[in-house]
Amino acid sequence: MQPIKLIAIDLDGTLLNEKKEISEYSLSVLRRAVEAGVYITVASGRRYSDVMDFSEAIAPGQPVICANGAMACLNDPYECVYCECLPKARLRSVVELLEKEKCYYHVYCDDGSVMESRTANPGLKRKLNCYDYQGEVLTGDEMPKYVGDGALKVVTFIPDRDKVARVRSAMEKIDGLEINSSWWDNLEMLEAGVHKGAAVRALAERLNLPMEQVMAIGDNENDLSMFEVAGLSVAMGNGTDRAKKSADWVTLTNEEDGVAHAIEKAVFGKEE
Repeated sequence: MQPIKLIAIDLDGTLLNEKKEISEYSLSVLRRAVEAGVYITVASGRRYSDVMDFSEAIAPGQPVICANGAMACLNDPYECVYCECLPKARLRSVVELLEKEKCYYHVYCDDGSVMESRTANPGLKRKLNCYDYQGEVLTGDEMPKYVGDGALKVVTFIPDRDKVARVRSAMEKIDGLEINSSWWDNLEMLEAGVHKGAAVRALAERLNLPMEQVMAIGDNENDLSMFEVAGLSVAMGNGTDRAKKSADWVTLTNEEDGVAHAIEKAVFGKEE
């Protein structure tokens, strides 16, 4: 196996524990990897500013992937390597469907802002407070007018499994959409072909790294595209069955510092 030079790591359910924190042990291993010349890339569905908070806590100047792969950036110095938006016409189709289904949703704009729908479930909004989701509240009709040339992604939160399936089926009829999920109760809509895997590949190409030197760690559906392109893929012990079956191997859970253990094994040759 070629030496690992870039590690793309999902946040929620992967690098973060149940308190939404990176443990001190994981931080020490991540920083040791950076010192050894490995790029540590946080790859999340969150917006750029949120992802940067965690990336900077690990080490300054590391690349990041945000909005589930719609944007990838270098940060030493800053350079947007990859950015793909939903065009306004497709955004309008997505928003119209979500408004019809009375779904609560967010629209992520390429300037880092977040637009929030008026349709909301109070209990769901309380749940989302831990993610620091804050945005201007707009109606569905207003939404496409305020997003410039388009949107990085649209994410909807639906606390009903049957409704999730129904909305996903309807979304699949809209041409040009990439649909994925980071948990059973959400759906994320991006431009077709836009996902974490595409962003990881774009970063590796910009850094002149072969994909054999890229490692990806994740726990859910929206991480599978990274598994497909990376030379080494690792699923979390708490990950979905599909993630575990798709990965080269499975590490410990996010509560057991699974990311740190995987890096110690793959980068430093530590036996489990």
